[in-house]
Amino acid sequence: MRVSSYPVYDAKGHRVGTAKWRISPAGGNCCETYITTTRGGRLVESGGTYPWYTDDRGKHWYQVKFDIPDQNDNGATVAGGEGADVVGPDGNVYGVTWDAYSGDHLQAYTYDPQHKSWQVSEVVMKTPFYDRPWLTYAQGPFVLNGKKVPFLLDVMGGGITKDIDTFSSDGQDYSTPSYYANDESQNGAGPRYHIPVKPNPAADWWQPHPWTGNIPLTSGGLLRTNNTDDITGNQACTVARLDPATAKWQCVRLVGALQGEVRQDSRGYLTEVYPNPGNASLTLATSRDGGVHWSTTQLAPPAGVASQLETSDLFNVIANGKLGQAAVSSRWDDAQHHGHDIVFRVDISHPAPHLLRTYLVGKGDIQTGNDVTSLTMPRFDYESVGFFPDGRIAATFVDSTCLQPTTRDPHHDSPEVAILI
Repeated sequence: MRVSSYPVYDAKGHRVGTAKWRISPAGGNCCETYITTTRGGRLVESGGTYPWYTDDRGKHWYQVKFDIPDQNDNGATVAGGEGADVVGPDGNVYGVTWDAYSGDHLQAYTYDPQHKSWQVSEVVMKTPFYDRPWLTYAQGPFVLNGKKVPFLLDVMGGGITKDIDTFSSDGQDYSTPSYYANDESQNGAGPRYHIPVKPNPAADWWQPHPWTGNIPLTSGGLLRTNNTDDITGNQACTVARLDPATAKWQCVRLVGALQGEVRQDSRGYLTEVYPNPGNASLTLATSRDGGVHWSTTQLAPPAGVASQLETSDLFNVIANGKLGQAAVSSRWDDAQHHGHDIVFRVDISHPAPHLLRTYLVGKGDIQTGNDVTSLTMPRFDYESVGFFPDGRIAATFVDSTCLQPTTRDPHHDSPEVAILI
């Protein structure tokens, strides 16, 4: 653990000082560090084999190690993995961790804050090579396997395709498969659907990674915008809804429009972020009527820092209705292709959003790749960001100081967690 200071800029792009960040290598793996925060102030990191957590903003970290049966004579631990988690309404933590090196195993884990206990189970129903798993919590009720359940968890993963999801009603048993492309092809254009605007305090905390394409709704239910079949490239519809009565995906004709990575916060309002042509800036848009009308603001690196997104989807957004703020983490390249991790703090408390602060996180002094095609450079596969209840921000980043040595590479760079203090 260390404390570092990095520049801060105002809404006009003028430098106004520095901010201190507490930095930790806890958890994660070579390329992925995934963070989630709870309304009780806990931060959970689940990018690697086991979840880690801190209750004091990174001063002390705790690793949760599970008693996992021997796997291919590898002993009682998983050799190395990657994972994701989400937070339920009562502060429950639901997670999955996948391991490629001891038999392609997937484990599910849950944390019950009332009993302060963790549970783990083996997930048997999964596609092979469950690379980069994503997890979504959706409030019900749903009917799953003929039984009415109060919520549903949707996990997806895979290197070739992520089209086969599996559902769970408890975070342990993911034995109900779902093939969204097949479901959506059964009902044509589908009914008209207007996203309800309903307050729900849990929605500030259960937001999944945007690459799921899933939008948990404050009124209950789940929308999906990532509807292109990975194998065929076909798309039955732009927006699909998980039917509460059948737990099947159905195409819907949305009243309004969505075009970015979308969050619904505790007020029921929508925030979305998408790259502009040329990837030199992002648009952040907000809607208070379910996506019918939008107000926008532009987000871009301060002058002289960087010129364009490292990849068109290397950003993340969290919207918190109680705070009236959104945080957007992103990675931008300069002319030398050095990556700069940047966090934008945006006011969404009024109908028109506006930028409050721009934070640089890290030194911005190394080149990185973003997937398995990167053979020689360090990797930074995706952005992750979270709010604490008081508005402090946690984000992931990588630079030359983020050293996690391996046997083969004593100077190996890996993403780390930075917490604003």
